[in-house]
Parts: sequence; structure tokens; C-alpha cells
Amino acid sequence: MKNIIALSPMYTEDSNNLKKASIHSPYELNRFNAKWNVPEEFRVDVIAVYGEDIYAEIVADQCGLTLMKPDDNWLSLISEDFTKRKISYGQMKDYVDQENIFIKCSDFKSFKAGVYQKVTDIKGFDTVDLNSTVFTSEVVEWQLEVRCFVLHGELKTYSSYWRNDAFDMNPLSEQEENDLFVFFDSFIRKYASTLPAAIVLDFGVIKEKGWALIEANPAWCSGLYACDAEKALEVIVESCVKN
Repeated sequence: MKNIIALSPMYTEDSNNLKKASIHSPYELNRFNAKWNVPEEFRVDVIAVYGEDIYAEIVADQCGLTLMKPDDNWLSLISEDFTKRKISYGQMKDYVDQENIFIKCSDFKSFKAGVYQKVTDIKGFDTVDLNSTVFTSEVVEWQLEVRCFVLHGELKTYSSYWRNDAFDMNPLSEQEENDLFVFFDSFIRKYASTLPAAIVLDFGVIKEKGWALIEANPAWCSGLYACDAEKALEVIVESCVKN
């Protein structure tokens, strides 16, 4: 049996880096074809998938994979000691009249997450299912955002991706790195049991509030930024379970 990871047919820097990282690994990364269809003869050998969330769900169904991710309402259950902001979870219809809030789909991305003065300002709002579930939070100013690939409660690799309102993958300062590790250790001790063994956690610094949890994301569809691709690959593999 081969250990195949199905890659989305969409070529991205992340998928290319994972392909390179697999050269000396026990895994074979294969894009198969552009129809999001894994040939029958390969399905038994596919142990993981990486790509856009919809692609991953389709391939997982074909190949008998369970894709690990947090419960949909997970973020809303985290203590404000770690989020540093009020977060709520519910149906879109519950928030239509609210103003100046951050809002994001809890599952597939049917609209762009962001800060909206009015919820009805969302592009294509008329087509949004009002029964769909969303997260909302008070608006805060993020000074730094960091992606972390986590396996069995261990931070395997991380990368900044946003700093002072601009995309930024430069290394953290020594102080930022130390502060991240301290915050991560405190958080994971309390919440590891509520998460899949393989997960991506985003942390950041909120102006005048300090380090905070941003959100959790499935490893099988998360961008790498400047994370070590070999280490990220291990997390991605463990985030998919063969049925």
C-alpha cells in the first residue's frame, strides 16, 4: 500500500512547497486530474488530502477519510482570558441588525469574513442563507498574526503572516517568539482536549490587550505562509483519518 496525499489540481505556492517537502518522506503527493476525481484504483492508498475545503471534502468522501476539525462552535466556548474579545456563535439571521462587528462563516466561506458597519453590507448578502451559522466578535485591532501547525499539543512550526495592517512573513523577534510560546503553552494545557490531535491555531497580538487566540483551522486546507513545509506535512497527514 502506498501513502498517497491527494493534492488539489490548483497549483499554489503552498502545494508546490509540500510537494518538494515530500521528496524524502514516506508520502507520495499526487494531483491526479482536474476533475476532483481520484481514480478507483488509487482510493485505497490515499491517506490524506490537501487543498481548498470543498475539494478536500469531495476527495475525503471518495477515499474514505475523516477530516479532523474543531466543532463549529468551538471558538465561542473559549474563555475571554484567551480570546481577549467577546465572541458569539449563532445563525446569520440573529445578527442582521447589528452594526460594526466582525463576522465570519463557521463552515464553508459563503461570504468574505471581515468587519462590517452593517451586516447587510456583505457582498451578495441577498443570496446568503440566513439560517447558516456564523461567528461574530467585537472589533479589535490586530498588530500581529501568527499561524501555528500543532500536533499532539506540540507547536511544530509557525509563521507570522500579518503585521500592522500589512501582509508580513518576516521572523518574529526573540521577545515575540518567547511570548508566543508562553501564551501557547498556557492555552494548550487548558484546551488540548477540545481539539483534534492535528490542528492549525492562529494567535496574534491585539493592540492594548496583548496575545490572544484568533481562531482554529483544519490543517488539511490551511495556508503555510513561511512555515516549515516538512513539519506542516506531518500535521496535515495526521489531520486526516482513514476510515
